[in-house]
Amino acid sequence: MSQRRLALKLELSYSMLNEILNGKRIITTDFALLMEAALSVSSDLLLRMQVSYNIQIARQDKTLSKRLAEVRKICAVL
Repeated sequence: MSQRRLALKLELSYSMLNEILNGKRIITTDFALLMEAALSVSSDLLLRMQVSYNIQIARQDKTLSKRLAEVRKICAVL
């Protein structure tokens, strides 16, 4: 099934579906449930994949990494 046809059947815009499938937009709970209903793809799996990706991106954030290091130091002495 083409992306355009799937988007039409799910009443989503083609651009939204395309952006999700290309990793430019996050997978929401609603979208995951739509995919589960339409394609029998586990919504839990899709959401776990999204969370895993979010964590990978967050770990690459230098500002957040510095903050986490500071929190670890503070909590280590408690």
